[in-house]
Amino acid sequence: MKKFFGFILFFVVITCSAQVDELIKLNLNIKASETSPAIDGVINDDFWSKIPFVTNFKQTTPKPGQNPTYQTEVKLTYDDEALYVAARMYDNPDSMYVFLTERDQIGNSDFFFVTFNTYRDGINGEGLGITPSGVQFDTKYSNYEESISWDVVWETATTIDQKGWTAEYKIPWSALRFPEVEEQFWGINFGREIRRNRERSYWNFVDPTVDGFLTQTGTLTGIKNIKPPVRLFFFPYASAYVENNSANGSAFSNRQNIGMDVKYGINDAFTVDMTLIPDFGQARFDNQVLNLSQFEVEFNENRQFFTEGVELFNKAELFYSRRIGGTPFNQSTVFGQLDSLERVVNNPPQSQLLNATKLSGRTKDGLGIGVFNAVESEEFAEIENTETGEKRTFKTNTLTNYNVLVFDQVIRNNSFVTFTNTNVVRQGTNRDANVSQLDFQLADKKNKYAVSASGALSNQFENGEVNTGQKALAAFEKISGNLTYTLSHEIITDRFNPNDLGFQTLFNTQETYGYIRYQNYKPKKYFNFWRHDLDVTYSRIFKPDNFANLGASWSTVCGLKSFHAFGLNAGVEPIETFDFFETRTFDQYYAFPRNFWYGGFISTDYSRPFAFDIRFNNRVFDEVGRYNTGLYLSARIRPNDKLFFVLDFTRDQNENEVGYAITANRNTLNDDLIMGRRDIDVHISAITANYILNNKMALNLNLRHYWSTATYDKLYDLERDGSLAEIVFDEGKTIKI
Repeated sequence: MKKFFGFILFFVVITCSAQVDELIKLNLNIKASETSPAIDGVINDDFWSKIPFVTNFKQTTPKPGQNPTYQTEVKLTYDDEALYVAARMYDNPDSMYVFLTERDQIGNSDFFFVTFNTYRDGINGEGLGITPSGVQFDTKYSNYEESISWDVVWETATTIDQKGWTAEYKIPWSALRFPEVEEQFWGINFGREIRRNRERSYWNFVDPTVDGFLTQTGTLTGIKNIKPPVRLFFFPYASAYVENNSANGSAFSNRQNIGMDVKYGINDAFTVDMTLIPDFGQARFDNQVLNLSQFEVEFNENRQFFTEGVELFNKAELFYSRRIGGTPFNQSTVFGQLDSLERVVNNPPQSQLLNATKLSGRTKDGLGIGVFNAVESEEFAEIENTETGEKRTFKTNTLTNYNVLVFDQVIRNNSFVTFTNTNVVRQGTNRDANVSQLDFQLADKKNKYAVSASGALSNQFENGEVNTGQKALAAFEKISGNLTYTLSHEIITDRFNPNDLGFQTLFNTQETYGYIRYQNYKPKKYFNFWRHDLDVTYSRIFKPDNFANLGASWSTVCGLKSFHAFGLNAGVEPIETFDFFETRTFDQYYAFPRNFWYGGFISTDYSRPFAFDIRFNNRVFDEVGRYNTGLYLSARIRPNDKLFFVLDFTRDQNENEVGYAITANRNTLNDDLIMGRRDIDVHISAITANYILNNKMALNLNLRHYWSTATYDKLYDLERDGSLAEIVFDEGKTIKI
């Protein structure tokens, strides 16, 4: 372990002391305007004729560094109210892709966009884009990730003419976050995609071999003495539901809810978002699955308040917002409180969120600050005596406060240091929890090499006792170039548990991981690009220190000049490994057999009226009759520019799989741990339909049918060496699972 951290320290010194050239950055200096343009998509009027344009875009794909097929011209100006952008995209109007899509969904349309890195940190920024048909998309960039859930209010217009198409933006100052200084100095870039050629080009060249999109922006100067207006928005709402629930004998029940969302801009950089007694009934449903694993299922967040502006809170991956307003803390324990004559007639599946507040922003020195707080109400299950009809309640959730605090300091060379703390306080004697984590990443001036590390401490307080756990990670990476690689080592102790407000499945492990990728970005005879990936993982259980797993995998992805793509992958676990997780106890392991797997995919050109995807995989074990196989089929049908269908089918089969069955009191020498051999069959069919009315309205339909079975054929005692001993029952004897 000491040698590994010494290796990391050596490369920190080497990379941080290297003398390298800065990335080339173009400069754009703009001047204020005394008047403002009419946002109508027409840019050949007198207003824009007085403003110079920038051009000479360069391709990023498919031919990095070369001139694009058609050039683009962009103009910028500003006044006290907003920043204005005008763009001319030269093209053949008969060949352009102008399909209508939903907001924030580009689909197969051409588009133009502008990117801002207002703090010039190379990590955090915003992107605002438009398609020829006038569909807006806005994106928040954070730590090399994009979030389309970020939405702002801005004005656009587009026009298609014989020269191609044009776009106009009006971006109110209230839509952007920037330092409170006399003169702004921002990172900026303009991009455009000609979809039929898969051609992406930028004003300031973005080299695909260099890590980081925002590290390769140009510079914007000339904006002075900006005084943004007050940013205060109120969003009241009301909802009503009528439900029929035959389980409790009631024909109908109803409920009503009134609440409000508030957004307030404290200053240029900091914003407060609040929601009071929210109703998330309009959120998209979760895709339910049969879960036989030892881990809970992680669901996507579909509630708008928790998807917008949470990039800072999620940076350390300690914040799983579905914990808030989720399943009551003690919901499942209610059934252990029943006597033989009682039944549960009402057990709320979710806790009511009373209020939630987010404060986030960044100072002029690059310090990002985020504070999140939410309060969840008490919940009660209703229990009825089946003989007397008498009813009583059982508390399944106490008044709970959730809090997240983040400090994220950007430092030179696109590096950062982040501290995150999460805290959960429950009323009464229920468990409280606190988790703190420190992360940092250091990159060299050319953004070619980076070292990173993190350390976390979790504490759970219950019944006067404290349960403390730790986690640590160190990594060295080559992050730019055709050849990139990673070497990392992570330790998670047996008591580390961030799951009161976070989501983490693995614990009590130590893992060494190596990864290497070679990617070609320049087109060859038949291919637009290809890449090869190879990774190797070696893991052990932390306590007791035992070998757990050794595996390697390889994959190849190729993009053809016809815009079809295909990929192949394979992997192997060459020796018998020890699965301590399937047994649900670290005192005993299941000896997992040697195995290998292979698979691949084919994806056709999405711009055609009919396209399809095929994915397949197969896993073969060193065990007679045992295998896993999967098949995914998807058809994409576009009858016209407004109507779009996606038909999906998935079939997964696990034959003769071995998994945990039950812990039963049988007075045996094997701690009563019983494993089962089972066949699992999963069928999923889904239909998604979209009808786009215009660039601001759409109708959506989602249908999903899920069917899954798990059939146990044999039961086994698990021996101390991880092998299985079949249980033979006398006739008429059974074990309830």
